[in-house]
Amino acid sequence: MVILKVPLLITLLAFTGFSQAQEPKKQGETIIGTKVSLKPPEGFTPSPQFPGYWLESLSSSIMVTEFPNPFAEASAGFSNSSELMKRGVSLLNAQEVKLNGQSGLLVKVKQNAFGTEYLKWLLIFGDEKESVMIAATFPKELDGDLSEKMKASILTATWDRKKDVSPTEGLNFRVDEKGELKLAKRIANLLAFSKRGIFPSKDVDDPVFIVGQSVSKMEIGNPEGFAKARILQTAEIKDVEIEQSNKVTIDHLNGYEIVAKGKDKASARPMVVYQVMLFDGQSYFLMQGLISDRNRQLNLELFKEMARTFHRKKS
Repeated sequence: MVILKVPLLITLLAFTGFSQAQEPKKQGETIIGTKVSLKPPEGFTPSPQFPGYWLESLSSSIMVTEFPNPFAEASAGFSNSSELMKRGVSLLNAQEVKLNGQSGLLVKVKQNAFGTEYLKWLLIFGDEKESVMIAATFPKELDGDLSEKMKASILTATWDRKKDVSPTEGLNFRVDEKGELKLAKRIANLLAFSKRGIFPSKDVDDPVFIVGQSVSKMEIGNPEGFAKARILQTAEIKDVEIEQSNKVTIDHLNGYEIVAKGKDKASARPMVVYQVMLFDGQSYFLMQGLISDRNRQLNLELFKEMARTFHRKKS
């Protein structure tokens, strides 16, 4: 069982919202929380919510995601138009590229989000153990103004595989480890905790707990309905049914704690999904635990303990 598969990140991590900008970095400086450096287009500044840059006035962004997957596996789904269409993504073109002498794949796709059509350059590269995806996203109406600039920017990327990066570097939140659940991996602005820190988990009976902040800012008129809709979309779980939903307050943020049941898509084993969504203005924090039904009670309590250690870091 794997909670996050590479193609899913097109929809999970694809679109960014905008708030106050930070001071620009120097050209080509390493992006906080990653092993990647690149030269952003003029006017783009570091994002405080995800690894990369954004331009608030033009609703455009460049986001870096590092995967615990080999390049061959990570790139496989991105040139398959039928697979992308299943996720609401239209493939416009794809080409092989060389990046610092290394093979890579550059694709351009179209996707609708929040009523707006976006175009996206996706650059995927890596080695036999890890891979990187850089997503340059901008409204379709700005294709002529931004497309080539953003494409050129991501093609300046360099990847220092040997760089030692703390998995929590640049994040504005933290959650404590509990029991056998150890911090295993960071993927963009998500932290994954797993049994003894092994990720991805290979056994459906092993618990997995993820924590992250939304990359989009939006008006959420019905928080409980929004939280329920999110748990129904849990990756790799089908036939999700909500068992209970309760109000919760953690770190002075209000939200909802939800427990649901479903079935693992691969094995059809009964599964339990635990979720806490905390709302912070137009943003939210998501915590989600997944475990087989046979190990339900012990791990549900563990998930609840971990969720209640959540706190935001002070700037």
